[in-house]
Amino acid sequence: MDFLQKEEKLLSSEAMEHERVSEKEKNKKMEGYEPNPKDHNLSEMFGLKNSFDNLSVGTDDLGRLTISVSSQKGYHSDTLTSDKKKLKGSRRRTFYDHFGEFYTNPFSRGNGAFAFRTRRNLPESRILRELRGIAARRITAQQREAMPILSLEEDKKRLEKLRAEDGKDPLVISEKQAAEKVIVRKTEMENRFIRRLRIARAKTYKKREPDKPRFLEQMFTAETDVSDENDLPDENDRKDDKSAAE
Repeated sequence: MDFLQKEEKLLSSEAMEHERVSEKEKNKKMEGYEPNPKDHNLSEMFGLKNSFDNLSVGTDDLGRLTISVSSQKGYHSDTLTSDKKKLKGSRRRTFYDHFGEFYTNPFSRGNGAFAFRTRRNLPESRILRELRGIAARRITAQQREAMPILSLEEDKKRLEKLRAEDGKDPLVISEKQAAEKVIVRKTEMENRFIRRLRIARAKTYKKREPDKPRFLEQMFTAETDVSDENDLPDENDRKDDKSAAE
């Protein structure tokens, strides 16, 4: 799909205009994501959907956020495979990163759904940056189109190149105008996503209950140590996911 076709798809889809807010609905399933049976309980916090694609953000009982991206309709009514419509946790492929875990369907062939689960409490902009980085390394540009804001930085670089070319060429002028429209739309989408993610993160990472002090600690202090909310346990899940991936 060339740039002008992408622009047509993006603008005709009312991209991410339809929003689901699910914070008050406990145990609401994430759309487009089927958890691994060994995962901790996962509930959707909010979702963003357009005419083609679906983004769902959920949290588990350890406070970790999961961002899932899938598709529900093909461009020009292209037939979609089940792997593009849903990420299947029971047979997902796992890529480990310092700040999280990235999941794909094992036989997606560049068209499948994908997801990112954080392993610690990160600012919203950092979560998006980490997701962009690992998605660029692990999936195709075609897959990233399902979450348009993942390619926003690439669009900005492309616009810079177009502005450096001959300003009188009608084709260059047309592509430059299209690129500017896409960047405006994707920036709006990015701002909306970050706002919603900020709300979800605030609800997810509430101050944790104080840990029960060990016997020796009780001998030296009457105060109970409070766990660092950024230090979320993940080793067991890491092992579980690695076993599932194998």
